[in-house]
Amino acid sequence: MHLLTPSMASFLAWKQKYNKRYATQQEHNQRFLNYLESIEKVAELNKNSSPNVTYGLNSLSDLTDAEFRIRLGYKPSPVRRNIRSLANAEMVGQPAAFDWCLQQNMCTPIKDQLQCGSCWAFATTENIESVWAIGQRPNPLTPLSPQEIVDCDTGESGCDGGDPQQAYMFVVQIGGMDSAASYPYTGEDGTCAFSAANVMAKISNEANGFGGSETQMAANLASTAPFSIIVDASSWQYYTGGILPASQCGQSLDHAVIACGYQMGNYWNVRNSWGTGWGESGYIRLQFGQNTCGLTTEVLTSTL
Repeated sequence: MHLLTPSMASFLAWKQKYNKRYATQQEHNQRFLNYLESIEKVAELNKNSSPNVTYGLNSLSDLTDAEFRIRLGYKPSPVRRNIRSLANAEMVGQPAAFDWCLQQNMCTPIKDQLQCGSCWAFATTENIESVWAIGQRPNPLTPLSPQEIVDCDTGESGCDGGDPQQAYMFVVQIGGMDSAASYPYTGEDGTCAFSAANVMAKISNEANGFGGSETQMAANLASTAPFSIIVDASSWQYYTGGILPASQCGQSLDHAVIACGYQMGNYWNVRNSWGTGWGESGYIRLQFGQNTCGLTTEVLTSTL
């Protein structure tokens, strides 16, 4: 009779919680070692972290550092354009707290980009989903196809990375976005299968929503839609909750996400594309007013 060690027992419970399946015993053994390393990293992070943020084991705790970095797929577009700015919203009278996803129900469910550096395609898609739904109310939200952008936007690098700035204009040029149902996500580079007959949403342009300050950005967001932003997410792997302070986040931009809400002066609520087993059911809160993780660098939205 073989008795499980406490660490193996906890690993098996973790596997069950996150529905993990490994192809071979060799992979199982390696994932267990990665899991043990994650326990040590989490303990060190919590020892040295702000009391406002917590780190722990989550759905990414069996990844190596190199595998985690695959999910950080932002690469600046080689063509940098002068993007028109949204007209700044009036700040007086804007709500002190607002959220397109958690309050207004104008976001599709949290997605998982899997082991593909397609965050840029997800951020673009998720903004367009919300912009289309907000502009077409009361029509229901329709999940759109990030795989279309991964496969068909030849100006970017698919699972090796890209930039929402380029992706929005790709969607304009190709004629819209197919539904996720007609063009499902695979987590791999594929051959373009875009079909104009399956287009569910169209956009006409993109715009910069920053406005000059985070307070103005919040007013613009509440008046417009969730914005795609780029951030330094290199420290996010083990985030499980709370407000990540600027002091624990760098400025080396490597990931595209969605700023969907805020509590003025306190935090931004940010939607990620790593599944609901990460963070606060797929979200992370970032300290407000300190350009945390570089969140004000590229603040974009599609326009109808």
